[in-house]
Amino acid sequence: MNSVPRILTIQDMSSIGRCSLTVMLPIISALQVQAVPLATAVLSNHLEYPYHELVDLSDHLHDFMDCWKKNNVDFQAIVSGFLASPAQIHLVEEAIDRFGKENQVVIVDPAMADDGHLYSIYTPTMIDAMRHLVSRAHILKPNYTEACFLLDIPYSNDSITDEELLRRCQALHKMGPEMIIMTSVPSDTHAIVAVYDGLHDTLHKLSIPLVPVKATGTGDIFTAVLSGCIMRGFTPYESANAAMNFTTKAIQTTVDTVGSMEHGIAFELVLKDLLTLTHK
Repeated sequence: MNSVPRILTIQDMSSIGRCSLTVMLPIISALQVQAVPLATAVLSNHLEYPYHELVDLSDHLHDFMDCWKKNNVDFQAIVSGFLASPAQIHLVEEAIDRFGKENQVVIVDPAMADDGHLYSIYTPTMIDAMRHLVSRAHILKPNYTEACFLLDIPYSNDSITDEELLRRCQALHKMGPEMIIMTSVPSDTHAIVAVYDGLHDTLHKLSIPLVPVKATGTGDIFTAVLSGCIMRGFTPYESANAAMNFTTKAIQTTVDTVGSMEHGIAFELVLKDLLTLTHK
């Protein structure tokens, strides 16, 4: 029996910018979990740069999954991140159909919006496709903006009451996921994470002082730590807390050491911190 859990992580590979698979692979590995990439595309850098080159791999991914089936490869978890088309969203559902099994964890990060705005490539058709994928998740990890778009409600960065936050988590739970882990809940002073357990209808909030900078890749770092910790036996709440603390420390260390977020968060500088997290 393989004592190292195996996660299938489906998203793009952006060579420069520290996001998507270049974040998922080292962080999950540092948590002593095997990360198996299914790269939807390879980019020279992420789309926040003024120029980019892209090779779309969508047409090859069915063959990858066919090969894994022939080789009897299985996964203990499936994690999805940024997806650039309805076809890629449907491909994650196909992976769930083909490799899903009892007790497998499916984590969907609907990486499609931030700061009140959809990413430029996202269309109403893609939002609908993402809602369908969300229905297949055990754990949904949206940021606050993405939660608003999934629920088709107006975004505001004004603070939100616990009662309203609970109602929004309950509404997301009704879409299918057992748990909601929502990041970037509005606050001027703290990074706030909501952890909602749909089976028990309970909401808990985590918070840490906010590092007041704009950085790309924070959601990917958070999801990577969250996924790896869950595979190591931590509860979703404990995993979310570890993800929040690590992401914040990585941002602060980048500010203190590098002084610029131009090429993403220098998480490599604090990666060793994850080695202290052991199986529960």
